[in-house]
Amino acid sequence: MEQKGLDINFFIGMFLIFGILMWFNVNQMQQDVEQSEISSINLNSTELSQNQDAELIIEEPISKYSKSQEKLYYLSNDVLSITISNLGASIKEVVLKDYYTYDSLDLKLIDNLDFNLSCFIKNKNINTNQLIFNNTIQNKNKVSFLYQDEDKNKIWFIYELPKDSYKLSFQLITEDGNGYVELNKLKWNQEINQLEKNIDNERNTTTINYSFNNKSSKQLSLMKDGEKEIEAPIWVAHKQQFFSTIIYSEKSFNSASISTYTPDGSQYVKDLNSEFGINYDNQNHEYDFDLYFIPNKYSLLAQFDRGFESLVPLGWGIFGWVNKFLVIPMFNFLENFGLNYGIIILIIAVVIKMILFLPTKSSYISMAKMRVLKPEIDAINEKIDDPMKRQQAHMNLYRKTGVNPLGGCLPLLFQMPVLIALFRFFPASIELRQQPFLWADDLSTYDSILDLGFSIPLYGDHISLFALLMTLATALQMVYSNQMSSGNAQMQQMKYVMYIMPVIFLFVMNNYSSALSYYYFLANLITFSQQILIRRSMDDKKLYDMLQANKKKPVQKSKFQQKLEELAKQNQKR
Repeated sequence: MEQKGLDINFFIGMFLIFGILMWFNVNQMQQDVEQSEISSINLNSTELSQNQDAELIIEEPISKYSKSQEKLYYLSNDVLSITISNLGASIKEVVLKDYYTYDSLDLKLIDNLDFNLSCFIKNKNINTNQLIFNNTIQNKNKVSFLYQDEDKNKIWFIYELPKDSYKLSFQLITEDGNGYVELNKLKWNQEINQLEKNIDNERNTTTINYSFNNKSSKQLSLMKDGEKEIEAPIWVAHKQQFFSTIIYSEKSFNSASISTYTPDGSQYVKDLNSEFGINYDNQNHEYDFDLYFIPNKYSLLAQFDRGFESLVPLGWGIFGWVNKFLVIPMFNFLENFGLNYGIIILIIAVVIKMILFLPTKSSYISMAKMRVLKPEIDAINEKIDDPMKRQQAHMNLYRKTGVNPLGGCLPLLFQMPVLIALFRFFPASIELRQQPFLWADDLSTYDSILDLGFSIPLYGDHISLFALLMTLATALQMVYSNQMSSGNAQMQQMKYVMYIMPVIFLFVMNNYSSALSYYYFLANLITFSQQILIRRSMDDKKLYDMLQANKKKPVQKSKFQQKLEELAKQNQKR
C-alpha cells in the first residue's frame, strides 16, 4: 500500500496543478492665450519663477492641427523615462530603465497609448486627443499642459514624477470661462507589445485587474477575451506577465468599462481597454490620479499598501498563504546573500523537503505496514468472493493489527499545498526573469537545448532539458514507489496512471518556466533519496511481528472504523 499514499500525493497534486494551469488574453478648437493670462492658472506661479530650471513655453494659437506642431516633453528619474506629447497632453512612451525585453531592447511599458479625456464645453463634446495643448510649463520633474478655447475655458494636465519612484502623479484641473467644463470619460487603451520570450504564456498572464477596497483585486478572464462594467473602482491595472500599469484614484471614478481583446497572429500580445466615468463636481475642479508603471514584484507592490500585491498570482486560500508566509520570506532571505537563483531554488527544495520529512516518513511507515500484511490480504481475497464481505474482512484485519489504511495517504496531503503553491510562485516571480542558470538563459521561461525547426502539437518546437530531466526523475520515483507498494488491485490500477503521468509532464512542462521544472526535478530526486533511506531503515520481519502482537491486544474501534462497518452492513443488506 506504500505506493498509494505517494501516488495520491503526486497524482492528486499534479492533476490539481494542471487543472489550475489549464484553467489555466472632433473638433479642433482655436486657442488664443496671451502671456498675461498664464498667471491665472492653478499652478504656483511664484514657485515656478523662483525655480531656475523652470521653462515657460507659449505657442502661437493654431487653427488646425498638423504633425509638425506636435512637440514632445520628457520626464525622467532613476527608474522611469516618460515621453509626453502636447497633442492631447498624452503619454506617448514609458520606458523602465532597469529592464529589457527578451531580445535586449529597451522595455517600453507604454507604446502607442490611446489616451483621451472627453468633456463638454458649453454642451459641445470635446476630446482632448484632438487638441493641441500649446501652453506648457516645465521643470525637471514636472510638466504642465494648458488648453484654452476662445471663451477662456481651460483644461490643465499636470504630470509630476518624483525621484526614484514608479509613480507618476497626474492632476486634472478645469477652469470655467464664458461657459463651463463638464468632465465625462477618461479613456486609457493599450496595445501590449511582446516583452517576453514565450508570447503564448505572456497572453495567458495578461489581463485587467480592478479593486474596490485597496486590499485585494478581481480580474477579467486570462484564457479568453472579456468585458465588464464595474461601479466605483479605486484602481484598475493593465497587468502583464511581469509588469503593470495601474491607474489609481480614491474618489474620481464612478464607473469603469473594461475589456480585453486578443489579436490574430503574433504582432502584439493583447488590447487592454479601460474607460472611466468621472465623478463630476461643479464645485470642485481638481481631480488627482496616481499612475504606476511598475514591475510585478511582490515586495515592491506591497509597499504601497493599496492591495497592488494581489497582481502577483500566488494562488488562493492555503496556496497563497504558503507562498506569502513560507516561500517568499525564504526566497527574499536567500536573495540577500547574492546567490545564483539556481542555487536559491536548490536550497528551497532541500529546506521544504526537510520540513516535510516527518509526515513523509510517517506515510512510508504506514504503507510498509500495508505491504507486510499483503500475504494475509491475498489469503482473504482467495477465501471470500463477495466484495462487501471481503472489504469487511480487510477492515477487521486492519483493526486488529492497528493499521490505518489511510495512514499512508493523509500525511502526504500536507505536501500538496506546497507543491501547488510553488507551481504558482516560480512562473510569477519577476526575480527569475532573465536570470541564467546552467544551460538556461532565463529561468522565468522555458529552456531549450535543441530547436526542432518544426512544431509538435501540444509539445512545441524545442526540447527543454529541465522538463526532460524532471520527467525522468518523476518516472524513476514512481517506479521505485511501485516496487515498495502493497501490490493490491488498487495499486495495480495506479500503475497505468504511473506510466501516463510522466508523458503528461513532458508535454506540459516543455513550454513552462524552467525554474519550475528544475524545482520539481530536485524535489523528485530528494524524495527518491528519502524513499531509499527509509526503506533501508525498515525491517519487514520486525514490523510484521509487531503487527501480529497487536492482534493479541484489546481492540477499540474508532468512530471511523465503526462508520465503515455500518456502511458495509447496510450495503450487504441491500
